[in-house]
Amino acid sequence: MHQRPGAGSAAHIIQRARLLCRRLASGGPGLVLVLGGRKILRCGGAELTASAGEIVLIPDGVDFDVINEPDEDGPYQALSLSFAADLVRALEAGNGTLVRQIRIVKDLPQAFHKACNTAVLAISAGEALPDRVAAARVNEILLWLASLGYRFEAAVPTNPIDRLRKIMTADPARDWRAGDIAGAIGTSEPSLRRRLAAAGTSFTELLVDIRMTAALYLLQSTDKSITQIALDVGYDSASRFSVRFRARFDFSPSEIRGHRRDSDRNGTKSERRGAATIAAE
Repeated sequence: MHQRPGAGSAAHIIQRARLLCRRLASGGPGLVLVLGGRKILRCGGAELTASAGEIVLIPDGVDFDVINEPDEDGPYQALSLSFAADLVRALEAGNGTLVRQIRIVKDLPQAFHKACNTAVLAISAGEALPDRVAAARVNEILLWLASLGYRFEAAVPTNPIDRLRKIMTADPARDWRAGDIAGAIGTSEPSLRRRLAAAGTSFTELLVDIRMTAALYLLQSTDKSITQIALDVGYDSASRFSVRFRARFDFSPSEIRGHRRDSDRNGTKSERRGAATIAAE
């Protein structure tokens, strides 16, 4: 996963096992371009499926379940792209349908596919590409979407829990403390804890959920070792991290990369169900 201020974040996702992940939260308005396999999303009682060559439009502030399903002859692959808020705000007042729920868009021209690849590469290019050029290449995707009749909005989170999630997601490895961050979002620690309890969670549970979700994307989009990913999301112990990860998703970190723990007698890939033990508003 690469991030670039003023442009957004991007990743090339690779997953070799069919796994169900429950209650993933969108990291801002963005899209997923499926390159191989299928992406199955469940949200609000509906199930949507995107095949290779199709895109999934994901607005900010939605939770969903997802299955990334590999092909018989290769892994699931996709490009994931989230847009910087400033780029979205510059176009959100334009024409087109405002994307308020997950949508699948099919029959896209190859030029759009090429533009998506260019935008992802721009975000990951680092100093090799000026920030303004990278932002322009990501903005091209928003212009493409506008020409197809779709636009996003860059919602400003007003709920303290949403604001808390946004801040902690930007740096999951940090030693976050409820008392330190409560003031940053304009509330007291007791008030924050009451709001979290009313939403059926706690500060610790929310932080674990954020860290495990970040770890999931790192496992899908990098070749980093599990030990390094544990460090990247705030765990000194890989074994403790693995226990937390399994508790959240009901499968081990290694299963993301195809080292599965079970299959049926016919060799078909079974669906592993995420635990959904941690819920946040």
